[in-house]
Amino acid sequence: MKFALFGSMFPDRTAKAEEQILGVCDAIKRHGGQLFLPENFYITLPGYIRQNIDSICELAETLPDVDMVVSVGGDGTFLRTAATVANTGIPILGINTGRLGFLAAINYSDVEDTLTEVLRGDYKVQDRTLLKMTTDETFPPNYFNSNALNEIAILKQDTASMLSIHAYINNDYLTSYQADGLVISTPTGSTAYSLSIGGAILSPTTPSIILSAIAPHNLTSRSLVVDDSSIISLKIESRSHMFLVSVDGQSRVLDETVSIQVRKADYTLRVVKRIGHTFYETLRDKLMWGADVRKQNK
Repeated sequence: MKFALFGSMFPDRTAKAEEQILGVCDAIKRHGGQLFLPENFYITLPGYIRQNIDSICELAETLPDVDMVVSVGGDGTFLRTAATVANTGIPILGINTGRLGFLAAINYSDVEDTLTEVLRGDYKVQDRTLLKMTTDETFPPNYFNSNALNEIAILKQDTASMLSIHAYINNDYLTSYQADGLVISTPTGSTAYSLSIGGAILSPTTPSIILSAIAPHNLTSRSLVVDDSSIISLKIESRSHMFLVSVDGQSRVLDETVSIQVRKADYTLRVVKRIGHTFYETLRDKLMWGADVRKQNK
């Protein structure tokens, strides 16, 4: 079975995280897998790790034709991996070496058991909805990824004044948000930025889109869930005449004359899940639902 491994390329990657990347590489090889690493990721690894994996991996300039992609890191690493995999249909296995980890939900301690299950075909694949952003710009940049697994966020560029965000659902006027911004989230992203601003948590396969205002200047403003066949149109007004748009953390500045449309993307991302491990178990584990913190503090 062929695997491509992606990891965090941030310079502040810890020594422990680097050791865990080496551990995953070794585990894949021990289980008889064929391993590929992207060249731009390989060159960020320290010399001693490169020496250890040179004999067990092949380097690739672009995403090779593999059976599965392995993301080693946190949810940020998983999002960058998802952007690379895009519409190829290759399933992604997320191994968490970061902090919380809803996307990279498999703990490093479970790597051996997980690889054993994967190699005998004992796993399931979930299709995750993405959002696609389009604008009415004459020449939108080619470098900017317009598809989001988690969320598309409209944010103010300056530090003082709010945005006026005029929102339409299927050309029907919804409201004008007076707020610091607006987060439009997939069900997968409902446990990310959307959750931190009071958005609802949705099961990842729910056919819905969530709209949540950031610090709205209206006490009655609430998160709204709409059908994922909806087309969301936005017109933004800003005192600085500019605003920021962020797609899964990748951002750029737009002029307020630019209108935005958000809809469901025309492809899904395939995410590998262990059999017997559910989203609700992940919620209990990551959010500590049902845990008695009084006992933990003793």
